[in-house]
This record gives sequence, structure tokens and C-alpha cells, in this order.
Amino acid sequence: MITAQVRGFDRARAAELARAGEHDAAVRILDGLGRDPDTLDLLARVHAQRGDFAAAAEVWSEVLAQDPTNPSALAGTKLITAITEGKRRARPLPLAVIGSTAVVVAALAGVLMAQQQTPAPPPLPTAAPPSPATQSAAVTPDPREAALRSLMTELAGADVRLEQHDDGVRVVFQRGMFLPDSTELSQEGRGQLERWGRLLRGKEVRVTVLGHGVVVPGGPTTGGSATALARAAAAVEVLADAGEQPATTFAARSADQTEAPHADGNPAVNRTVSLLVEPR
Repeated sequence: MITAQVRGFDRARAAELARAGEHDAAVRILDGLGRDPDTLDLLARVHAQRGDFAAAAEVWSEVLAQDPTNPSALAGTKLITAITEGKRRARPLPLAVIGSTAVVVAALAGVLMAQQQTPAPPPLPTAAPPSPATQSAAVTPDPREAALRSLMTELAGADVRLEQHDDGVRVVFQRGMFLPDSTELSQEGRGQLERWGRLLRGKEVRVTVLGHGVVVPGGPTTGGSATALARAAAAVEVLADAGEQPATTFAARSADQTEAPHADGNPAVNRTVSLLVEPR
């Protein structure tokens, strides 16, 4: 019997294959995971991403037979209908892998291209540049920049290092969380995540959990790893439980080996996860 955690990992692997253009391999994995709505939704997206709209519509219909109000299937079916009827151009469809322990969201590498391109509109007339006085009066604060600064203040703590990026605030834990060569949390690691689960509860943010692995001799040096993904999934469970939120509130993925949170390469502190917190 396939456990929910294993099913979540397999869905994540299928999403990565689809993103790399290996759609047939992704479909084979998904066909073996059962017919639950989350697996079927991803299967429909893979079909749509490779341009098989009929297959995508059929699979989403199966989702709606189980759950007539499923928002993803309703939106997907509506989009496919509009595309096939020529009412709108095809566009990229994101792959969302949803499991009871993790959510893995991956942007598709390919783009569903329309048969005809809409001609670009003529350029608008160029207005004369404003005077320095006008420019000064027109400057307004960037609301996202202000939100990021506020988030940095709210998340500051002695046990973490915060890094502000354009897409959010990265939370780097100063101490390791997992036992050696394991995806099992240490007692201290679990405690750190429980505190952060409570801290994040109720905040208007999106949280991506990045699992980290230690590069071993002879092992891959890029591309992420199953161990890192399993660590992210384990962290999601604790964050969700402590914050009294569904696990699907969080996204989980394997960080690349080059994204080690601590550059000194110390395995003890790099057996961990980091968080990317983005204001909504």
C-alpha cells in the first residue's frame, strides 16, 4: 500500500519529470498512484502541458465526478474549453503536486503555444519627461518593499539569519535539525520548527520549505536529492501541526546542493531546512 508521504514524493518526482519535458515518464508514475483528486489534477496538468487537451479534460472530469466543487478542476476545465473553442490563447499551466504532507509547486519549463500570435499593439506616444519637481512629487513608496521590511522585523530572532530577496525573506536556521544521514528530526530540530509553526500562524504569507542535503563523495553535486525533499516534507508536517494549519498551506522542495545554507560546509548545521516567506 502506498503511504500518503510516498505518494507525495512520487507526485513531486512526476512534476520534476514533466518540467524537464519527460511527460510520458511522468504519466507512467502518476498512473500508478491511484485515482485520488490530487494525483488526477497533476495528471491533467501534465496532459495539458504537452498539448493533449482532450486527455486533460477527461481527467479533470473524473476529478469533478468525485468533487464537483474542486476549484482546480473547474478552472482547468474552463480554460481547456476556452482554448479548444478558440476563445483564448493557450498559456502555461503550473504543476501543483499536493499531498497530505507537502505541496510542491513547479513552474512548467515549456509553454503551450497558440497556433496564431496576437499582433502587438502599436506603441503609445511618448510623453515628455517630467520635471525634477514633478518626479519628486510623484515618488511613492513601493508597497512590496515595505511589506518585506515589515516581515524582516516580524521574523527576526536569535536562532535564525534573515536574508531579504526580491521574492521574499529567506529564513536560515543557525543550528542543524536532522540526525546524521537521516530524514528524522532531532528533538532540537523539532522544537525549532514548532516555534516557527506557531510564529507563522495567521500571517498573510506564502511559505516554501527548502530541504537541504549534505554532498557526499561520489554523489551528485547539483539537482537536489530525495533526502532533501523528505526533510522538507518532514518539516512541513511539524510546521502545519504546530501552526494548526493544513499541510497544503506550505510548499516543499529540495534545494540544490549549491544552495547550502551555511557556506562552510559543516554537515551538522547543513542537515536542515530553510524557509522562503513571501508576503501575499
